[in-house]
Amino acid sequence: MTYTRNMQMAFRSIKPPHDLRVDIVDYGKFLTVQFYESQWRHYTDAERFKCIQYLEKVKKTLELLGAVVALDPILDVETPDDRARRRRK
Repeated sequence: MTYTRNMQMAFRSIKPPHDLRVDIVDYGKFLTVQFYESQWRHYTDAERFKCIQYLEKVKKTLELLGAVVALDPILDVETPDDRARRRRK
């Protein structure tokens, strides 16, 4: 499965809430919808709910066009545990 022009047009037609950054990555046999913790962590619960609805809509739309799709949260923010582990090395 490749990310087709029809899929791209369908994805772009769905407006993301709150300037949520989302990337579609084609792994050949499946697609991932990637979203980033660095944005997610600043949203209120109500804003997160809208983001979840958006992500589900994107996923279902791509699936209707024939793709196998996974949601893929990207942890792009260092946590206190990450900093502690780095200091111990």
